[in-house]
Amino acid sequence: MRALLLSCLLSVLVALPINALSGDAPLKVRSAHTELANGLYLLNATIDYRLTPNLEEALHNGVKLTFEVQVEISRGRDWIWDATVAELSQRYRLEYHALSRLYVLTHLNTGVKRTFYRLESALFTLGELDELPLLDASLLQDGQEYEARVRARLRVDALPLPLRVRGYVMRDWSPVSDWYTWSLR
Repeated sequence: MRALLLSCLLSVLVALPINALSGDAPLKVRSAHTELANGLYLLNATIDYRLTPNLEEALHNGVKLTFEVQVEISRGRDWIWDATVAELSQRYRLEYHALSRLYVLTHLNTGVKRTFYRLESALFTLGELDELPLLDASLLQDGQEYEARVRARLRVDALPLPLRVRGYVMRDWSPVSDWYTWSLR
């Protein structure tokens, strides 16, 4: 039993550096900005989604992948950490239907579904956020500096239980982008 535990731990430790050094990040926020329209801040962002080989194989074998776009707006303060003004989360589920050979992208916040013949098209559409309602301008105080940031990640807790363990341990099963930050106004 002890030898089995030791060999599992050793295999995890060996796998982590290899995954950490592999190429470009699977998820990357290319650009993001907000625009004010009718008293409402709207988010426009471009996110690159690439599936690791393990995730692509899992998708084609019936595993549904849930992605989340997290947005935070904070107000800077001089002496203590920034105050979080608003947080927004948009969730999307990507699945592959083997019988029809279609990729289905579902916006879980709204229930809207779209189908695609190609994985690249589904991932491109997933990465285009256009005029997403973010925040009512009346909630912001005049004369204050506000910062917005966005990131994308795969929801590990939405993976099936046997794969969830891999998601918590191995990077290629739990991709997450860096935060992309900009001034709100």
